Amino acid sequence: MDEPVTVKAPEDSKSQSALTSVPNSVVDRDGHPRFGTYRGELPAVKLDGLDGKHCPEWWHWGLRRKRWHYTIVVTDEVLVCQAVVDGCYFGQSFMYVVDLFEERSVLTRRFLGIPDKQARVNDRPARGHHSSFRAPGVRFQTTRGEGLEPYRWSCSLHPLLQMHPRGLQLEADLDPGKHGPALTVISPVDDAGIVNITQKRTGVPVRGRLRVGSRSYRLDGGLGGLDYTQGILARRTCWRWVNAMGRLSDGRSVGINLVAGFNDGLDGVSENAIWIGDRLVPLDRAIFDYSPSNPDQPWTVRTADGAVELYFTPYYVFSDYHRWKVIHGHFIQPAGRFEATIRVDGQRHDTTLYGVTEDQDIHW
Repeated sequence: MDEPVTVKAPEDSKSQSALTSVPNSVVDRDGHPRFGTYRGELPAVKLDGLDGKHCPEWWHWGLRRKRWHYTIVVTDEVLVCQAVVDGCYFGQSFMYVVDLFEERSVLTRRFLGIPDKQARVNDRPARGHHSSFRAPGVRFQTTRGEGLEPYRWSCSLHPLLQMHPRGLQLEADLDPGKHGPALTVISPVDDAGIVNITQKRTGVPVRGRLRVGSRSYRLDGGLGGLDYTQGILARRTCWRWVNAMGRLSDGRSVGINLVAGFNDGLDGVSENAIWIGDRLVPLDRAIFDYSPSNPDQPWTVRTADGAVELYFTPYYVFSDYHRWKVIHGHFIQPAGRFEATIRVDGQRHDTTLYGVTEDQDIHW
């Protein structure tokens, strides 16, 4: 058994007191990325204007450009996740459902597909967003119109894939109009990468319904998370991640997003944040303590500023290992319960949250 690993915060980490409004483009007039952490929705991710030392080589577009979209919904009864990855030369999707009463998975599916044909993620993180995965018997889609309407998330699996005569059906609305501002990060990428852009929301109000075989779950009153990411990344990409959500004793929603090892290579750039009700509060660097070879054991995660302390108990571990000639690495995403201590605005809150942690180390 290996020793637990502690992923520490960088030495230069320091709290951010405020976030500026998101710019209307990733690239400035001189062709430089607008590196920073922002509040608000980015209209589109357009990277063809990169120039100078940030100008991609021709082969970057076919090998290093990655796009993905991840959706998660949590209620008192169920946790459900689904993602689409457009990896330029490969496409992928997965979905799993965890019954929180039984503390176990009731569905897990993984699919490979053709990028930009079966696996699609467009350049619009918010309004006008479209991501989807299509294969025989599989229909996954997340969309949003050009206005203020909610994200529409729909998933279906044919009964033969579900091994149950009723298959799987999910229809849900995630309404950002009843949530705080989005978090947008434009970050440099080391090791021959150039830039990465991510937009996240966590703790978004949800309405909908999920049916998995003979099981039926109401999603009304639940909370959801949305992760849009696109970048020209390095050959090797690693990170540790937390996405957790729930409610305080006064009923306000809480969403927490923490990352170590990704989107934090520049002082003042970080996607660590907490949403409390309609407020978005930036956080300091995240410190992860866990056992990589035993991800089903408890994790502890905290921020260097002491604002968030999490003790995580996994109920289920989703894993995806690749040992192909071009792509190799591992992806581990435990889902379960967080016992959280939150200190914001001089107040302490102790609460229970649900969500996921993640450990990724991949060459692609």
